[in-house]
Amino acid sequence: MKAFFFDLDGTLTNSREGLHDSFRAALTAIGVAPLAEAELDLFLGTPLPEMFRTLKPEIRSNEIAAGIDAFRDYYEAHGIRQNEAYPGVREMLQALSSKVIPVWVVTSKPQSYAERVVRDLGFADLVTDVVGAGLEELDTKTDLVRRALDEAGVSPEDAVMVGDRRYDIEGAKANGVIAVGVAWGYGTREELRSAGCDYLVDSVKEFCHLFIDQSVVLSTRTAAAAC
Repeated sequence: MKAFFFDLDGTLTNSREGLHDSFRAALTAIGVAPLAEAELDLFLGTPLPEMFRTLKPEIRSNEIAAGIDAFRDYYEAHGIRQNEAYPGVREMLQALSSKVIPVWVVTSKPQSYAERVVRDLGFADLVTDVVGAGLEELDTKTDLVRRALDEAGVSPEDAVMVGDRRYDIEGAKANGVIAVGVAWGYGTREELRSAGCDYLVDSVKEFCHLFIDQSVVLSTRTAAAAC
């Protein structure tokens, strides 16, 4: 493989607490009643406009903008600091770096936020670059994976997208990129399988064993039994 693309929230980092609190600020701004923790979990990794339309189908564009502003205000002041790397992630990135395999963060999070998280967690030297959404969060994962391919200068068959939600898998498949679903994040195994992941792994340790230590030859053609 010539490049690994990693989602950020739910794949490299656990940002649940900060995102939940930021969601609450946004929902208050658009007039939606507070949700329980389990309900908020369903929207982790979901672009904010999609979340708002799901909870308030009749929402207007100016309300979406107000919700995004409220989310952003809380997240910038508090939520962005409520972030921690999953156990083993740093060692995984170091192992890829030692094999001189470029790692890109490809996330629906606004790019400026993603870049700050990468810096704050000390990943900057282990990541080639970050591809994130604009502040309006209108970029789909398909758009972002396509942009990552262009910026990395690799063909789809030479890239792997690793993520925890269906958006990651769908974005990879739409671009002909090998899709690896990770079950340690916010999505379920059923969600990842239904989205069409080529491989599914349960832990960072398993990911490293298969794709770094053993250097499994990744292929969409041979992956049917793996996911």
